[in-house]
Order: sequence, then C-alpha cells, then structure tokens
Amino acid sequence: MVSLIEDIDYIDADVAYLLGLITARGKILEDSDVRRIIIEFPYKSLEIEGISARFDTDNSIKLGLQQIQERILDVTGADVSISSTDSSITLVLRFFRNTMVWRNILMHTRADTGYEHFRVPDIFFSSNIPTDWKREYLRGFADVAGNIRRSNRYIDNSNRVRLDVLNYPTNWDMPVQLCTLLEEHLTIPVQLITWGHPNMGRNFREHQINIFAVPFENIGFSLPHKQGILEEFIENDKDQYPNKIYNPCVGRRKIRQQKSKDDLENDERLDDRLKGKHFNAYWQICKKLGCPRTPKILQEGGWQTDHQSALEEVPEDEI
Repeated sequence: MVSLIEDIDYIDADVAYLLGLITARGKILEDSDVRRIIIEFPYKSLEIEGISARFDTDNSIKLGLQQIQERILDVTGADVSISSTDSSITLVLRFFRNTMVWRNILMHTRADTGYEHFRVPDIFFSSNIPTDWKREYLRGFADVAGNIRRSNRYIDNSNRVRLDVLNYPTNWDMPVQLCTLLEEHLTIPVQLITWGHPNMGRNFREHQINIFAVPFENIGFSLPHKQGILEEFIENDKDQYPNKIYNPCVGRRKIRQQKSKDDLENDERLDDRLKGKHFNAYWQICKKLGCPRTPKILQEGGWQTDHQSALEEVPEDEI
C-alpha cells in the first residue's frame, strides 16, 4: 500500500482523469530514452445508440478526443498524438525525459504497465482526497471503457451504462474495486456485475459493471455524443419510471437458480481464488474476490432501501 498522505501532492482532478483513461485501456512502454503511454478507445465503446437523439458521431468523437488531447497535454507536457485503426482510436503520449509526471503515473499504477494488470489506484480509496477527483477517475475510465446503448436495458426497460473490464487472469480484482469506489465513496448504486465466468454463461468475455443511467448522471462522460445519449436516457427514465428506486447492491441475496457444473471451473484464465469453485450467482464471485458488503454494513452506511427481502442474510456455507 502506497503512502496516501504523501501521494496527495501528486494528484488532482486532471491526473485522476488521466489515470482513469490509463487503467481502462492503457499501456505504459519504455524503450531506451522514449517513454510512451498508449490509450486505446475501442470503436465499440465510442459508437452508441439512443432512443431518438441523433449525433454526428464521427465529428463528436473527433471533437471529444481533441478536448481530451488538450487536457492531457496541459497536465503532462508530453507530446500527445491521435491515430486510428479499423477497430480503435489511439491516444499516444510521448515523454522524452524521465519527468516527475512520468514517475508519478508509475507510482499510482504500482509500476504495472498494462490494463491486464492494473487496479484502481490506492489513492482513490482515501478519505483525504476530494470526491470530485474520484468522480473524474471514473469518468476517465467510462470515456474509454463505458458503453451506453439501448441494448443495455434492464428487464423493466430502464436504461443502463456498462463499464467493461477486459478479462485476464491478472485483473479480476478490478470490477470489485470499481464497484467499491462507486458505492462506498460516491454513493452510486451498482445494479450487478456481469462476470465473464463460465458459470455465468459468458465463458471468458469481458466483465461488465452495470449502473442505471439515472444514478450515472453523477459521473457522466466527457465525449459529447456519449453524454448526449446519457442525458436522453435519464430524461426518458425519469419520465417513464418516476417512482423507481435505485437500490445499492446488498452484498448477498438468496440463490435463485442452481447453475450447472462447467468443465472450465479449473481453467487457467480464472483468478486463483476462483479455480475449482462453482458459483450460482454473480455476488458469490464478488465475495471470493474480496467484496466486504453485507446487509448489515449497508444499513450502517446509511443506505436506504424498501426491499426488505433483499436484506436477508445468506449462510456463509452458501458462498
């Protein structure tokens, strides 16, 4: 654990935003005297669909990335360029000296160099930094790895944002950490985590943190077309579901369905804490990966819910 008291001098809202971009889809490379950070914006997270709103998506993406480019340039002083491929748009930061900014980034990423290994930097769990900086970190993450489209709708047709975490054996902690930051530090409820786990019927696809559009208003996007669709979804959901209560995850629920055993439960792509174990619900995976939330903690933390049945404890031997 890094020293949070000392690190507070090395972070502000702009650095927090940059760290969100990096830990979502960043690579940190050092070759001789050239130091680079490469941040990949997948087209699938940039292309969106709303209800009726229409945007010139190409121009919006260009405008949004130019604004991000300027913001990064101001905070880093690095050479920042934009390039594109058939599948993504890439921001490349080049540092020609071993600057304090470069060393600061390595400190916050704990010298990890790729999104396959990144965690949420420790500083964002500190009570010593402003909430707005934590929000900026999540906005940076969402600008790169958040997708917002009508197909994300919940069963009641209310709209959701999804934060995608690519699935590697080394980064299963990231979804639980993002959820903790959202719920415990920003009081933004997470509806559920859709794990890329064979017991969840998704094999090893990306993990998805699902957040309803209305509470996600407190994070938002920097990219204009994403923010425009979010605002349309929020307006629609407030109108169509005026009495909807956005409950936090209570940590444990009753098992609704017994999942079938799967031969991949010992697969090398799993985190060691999950290998050889069978799961019937998403929250059981969360528990094995360190989620501390229980109904008791929920009530002590000041959350309000009208779903009393959701607060029923589940025996430890069912986890």
